[in-house]
Amino acid sequence: MTPASPAAALARWWASFLPECAPQLVTGNTPGAAATAHLLNLLAARQVHSAQDTQRFEAALTTLAQRTLDERGEADTWTDLAPIGLLHRAAQDAAVTLGSASLPVRSRAIARPEGAIARLGPDGPWHQIWPPLP
Repeated sequence: MTPASPAAALARWWASFLPECAPQLVTGNTPGAAATAHLLNLLAARQVHSAQDTQRFEAALTTLAQRTLDERGEADTWTDLAPIGLLHRAAQDAAVTLGSASLPVRSRAIARPEGAIARLGPDGPWHQIWPPLP
């Protein structure tokens, strides 16, 4: 089913990572970057969430993102090495414990009235996630 709004699309995009091993993209050609990516991928394999957690998180994030979109004209969500801002609050509201690798690190999704875009990883390309492309 297609999300009905930019806020719902943003929430669905983030929630889609919870029931699987979230991809962890760390850029750089240094041994430190490689070690960080390896560690985060090991953590992600242990931080897979249930369908119930996923549904509660998606519902809570949809509500928060829509409220923020209505008040500010934009709902900006991101992770650094952990969920930040609206993502953290949605997890609290949904009683879901997110680990550092439950969601992809250094990723971002933005909802605006005209649409929503998302980027996986710090250097990933932006993709339109709403409205759906024909």
